[in-house]
Amino acid sequence: MNKWFKTDNEILQFLINFFLIEILGHIAIYLVCLLFRIFGMPQLYLFMYSSPLIHHITFTLFLLIAITLSVMNILQRRKE
Repeated sequence: MNKWFKTDNEILQFLINFFLIEILGHIAIYLVCLLFRIFGMPQLYLFMYSSPLIHHITFTLFLLIAITLSVMNILQRRKE
């Protein structure tokens, strides 16, 4: 991400990372569920879209990934 956006603003980098991770993560989850549904296993698809907490769980997971990337970038920048 740092190669595409040349900025020292950590908050902006975090927001961009989080947005991209959130969008790509939800697309990947949807495609995996759809793939399982196409091949005759609709249980995962039904579970994902019937559970009210699954969106909170995926949001939290993607937020943790974005925070981890931001902390790693900050620590890497401090070493330099």
